[in-house]
Amino acid sequence: MDVIELLCRFLLLTFSVLFLYFFSNRKNKEAINPLIIVVGFCTFSLCYLFTKVEIGVGIGFGLFAIFSILRFRGQTFSLNAIIFLFATITLSILDIMYPLEKYGVLIFFQISIIFFYTLGSLMLVHVSPDNRKSCKLIFTYDEFFSIDASNQKTKIEEIVPFPVFDFEILTINRASNQVEILIFY
Repeated sequence: MDVIELLCRFLLLTFSVLFLYFFSNRKNKEAINPLIIVVGFCTFSLCYLFTKVEIGVGIGFGLFAIFSILRFRGQTFSLNAIIFLFATITLSILDIMYPLEKYGVLIFFQISIIFFYTLGSLMLVHVSPDNRKSCKLIFTYDEFFSIDASNQKTKIEEIVPFPVFDFEILTINRASNQVEILIFY
């Protein structure tokens, strides 16, 4: 792989990832951290390295273990961020590993992933929190988490007078046995 081909593949990845990033952050409640973009570029670089250096299966398992530990020990990501992260990693692996002879198929996969990501994002109805009112509720931890997720909304409905609302768990404090919930109505 020469420098021009590597640069073209990297520019294709950059365009794809930046498009997905800016499309993802336009109307959502929470913004995706821009540093997640770096994961795609790191994956691109690692895959390039793996094509140039003879590496055993143990390295792959080691990397998998590292990412698993980070997932369980790090900050919890939103579903939107996880989908963006997976799309970014997929695009980066495709861009560096797909054979140049089948460049049309690579472009097809790129466009397909971007199209379905965009379509899925458009199908979701996002109401900006700026246009909605909100209030906070505090429950005891034992009272709120002793019931399953579907009954948690029912528990909140007993307290709030709003016919339609969404809720988000802000903080869980086991020391004070409290759960702080933000209600959007």
